[in-house]
Amino acid sequence: MFSNFYKRWKRIFNRYQRRIGRLENSVMDDVHNFKEVFERNYVLEKEIAERTLELNQANKSILTLKHILSTMNSSEPLSEVLKTIVNRLANDVGYVCCMIFQLNQTGPFKGLKVRSITDNEYAKKINEILGEDIKNIEVCYDIKNNAMVEAINDSNIINIKKFSVLFDSAVQNIEEKKLQALDGLLNKRSISILPIKVQDEDFGCLVVVSVRSEITNTEKNFLSLLAGQMELAVTIANLFEQIREQAITDGLTGLYNRRHFDQCLVTEADRAIRLNQPFSVISLDLDHLKFINDNYGHAAGDAAIKRIGEVLKMNARSIDIPSRFGGEEFTIILPGIDTEGAMVAAERLRIAIETSPLPGVGTITTSVGVATFLRHTDSIGEILELVDQALYKAKRNGRNQVQLASLKEEMNWQVMALLTFVDILTKQRVPINKELADDLIEKLKKAPNDEQDLQDFLYYIVDSLTFTFEPAYQRKDIQEKIEIAAEMAKRLNMSRGERDCLKLAILLNDVGKMMVPEDLLLKPGPLDDEEKKRIIKDPVTAAKEILEPLKPSACVVNIMESYKECWDGTGYPGELKGSQIPLASRIISVIDAYFAMTSDRPYRKALAHEQAVQILKESANIKWDERLVFMFVEIMEKKKNSVITDKK
Repeated sequence: MFSNFYKRWKRIFNRYQRRIGRLENSVMDDVHNFKEVFERNYVLEKEIAERTLELNQANKSILTLKHILSTMNSSEPLSEVLKTIVNRLANDVGYVCCMIFQLNQTGPFKGLKVRSITDNEYAKKINEILGEDIKNIEVCYDIKNNAMVEAINDSNIINIKKFSVLFDSAVQNIEEKKLQALDGLLNKRSISILPIKVQDEDFGCLVVVSVRSEITNTEKNFLSLLAGQMELAVTIANLFEQIREQAITDGLTGLYNRRHFDQCLVTEADRAIRLNQPFSVISLDLDHLKFINDNYGHAAGDAAIKRIGEVLKMNARSIDIPSRFGGEEFTIILPGIDTEGAMVAAERLRIAIETSPLPGVGTITTSVGVATFLRHTDSIGEILELVDQALYKAKRNGRNQVQLASLKEEMNWQVMALLTFVDILTKQRVPINKELADDLIEKLKKAPNDEQDLQDFLYYIVDSLTFTFEPAYQRKDIQEKIEIAAEMAKRLNMSRGERDCLKLAILLNDVGKMMVPEDLLLKPGPLDDEEKKRIIKDPVTAAKEILEPLKPSACVVNIMESYKECWDGTGYPGELKGSQIPLASRIISVIDAYFAMTSDRPYRKALAHEQAVQILKESANIKWDERLVFMFVEIMEKKKNSVITDKK
């Protein structure tokens, strides 16, 4: 019985043992499976994290490339494009520091200098370690044992470990401890050098410092793609910069052109007035260009102009604005420079040009004028007129010298007239033969210095101009007109300024008539109503158009506009009456009427003196101011009696 119980218990035990074994096997299988699942999940999670990181990096890379591509359509200056690239690489991709080195040859050798660097703490620390701005450091390009030079020459991306390697062959002597400090700052980081080309020409390289010690394949692919996009962006920006330079640069000399000069002059004048800080303008004119062209050829003349441009660029500060004003004339704006400093700079330029002989021609010289804004004037237009006045004074005094502009109130009427005629002729404000205009301009540049000689010279200029458009008329005796006007002004106690404006108005009185068609001006018969209107309107309009833009003669515009007004209000163009008419206009009206009546006209012979005087007296207080008529007659009678006495 016991044996049966034992056998039954043993069977039960064996059965449970088998079940426990199967359970253990099942549990062990589950543990093994769980471990496999866990390990697979761990690997998968790690892979997902890596792929996510790569994806984020790719997104940032794409974003960076997008921003770089956007600069291609922005027409931003090259400096802004380069700045965008380095800062986007740091902000979007996470590079520690980025720099763009550019090749330049402004000095005696070809070198690499930092054109743009990331605006972050690392850049500041680099400058602190160096003890100066990294942009001042230059690496000699002609020495081949530099990683950047190697990358550019081989057109390959190069990876380095030590930041100090970039400054191998630097022109400046950088202390070893500074180089070690730079390596310590960027320790164990991968540094990549990407060459940049512009239109198949070496431009420089991009240097990027990674957050990692080893560069990944993904990063290598991104940098390769970046290099291509950068070259395109820099090429486009460089082209925009070239176009912009061409728009503001004179093609022959490389100096700024007149358009850019005018814009800068307005900017400097605004700044000077706002800060109460003067600036000076220097005007230079090449002496004897016509002689050089005639004797050595126009190519030599161009070479002389280019030589002056070279001297100006070599001697200009970075903030100065040297420009070719037109022809053989150059102008320089000197921001923040007063009269004394400008005179020193002008003399230095004059000597530099004189001591730079031109092959095949020899010594070339310039005449130089100087004026200072806020000292001589606070008007943009007047500063140019004043510096021109100084320039022509240098010409008249014998050339190859510097002259300072006179203050506006110091300019006499002869100088004002001289500058006015120069402006009228150089800017073709009147319809005369260009050959004659050029000839008169050359003569004006050689105008005499003596006051009496200058006055006679101006009479000659007026005589020459008058004869070109009024050959059928008897030539006016301008000198006699001015003498009579001066005597009348003296008796009326007119100020010096008023007397000068009166003399200048007499001198320029017939300029407006040059705008009247010759067939109308010389018509032998009476004029119809429409023709009368034109005779009235054209000279007045011309006086405004010709004289108003000319600062020295602006004071005479109102005088010339009103000298056809009548005392009783029946004149033109404003139907002014009595004392409403400017005194100078009333004086000219009487003088002009007398000389017109005593001159031959196509439709009548000249009237005798007595006849003209009788007409003046009869129309006193109708056409003319009675007081001025009798004053004029008295002066004329006195002059005639003096002539008769002299003959006896």
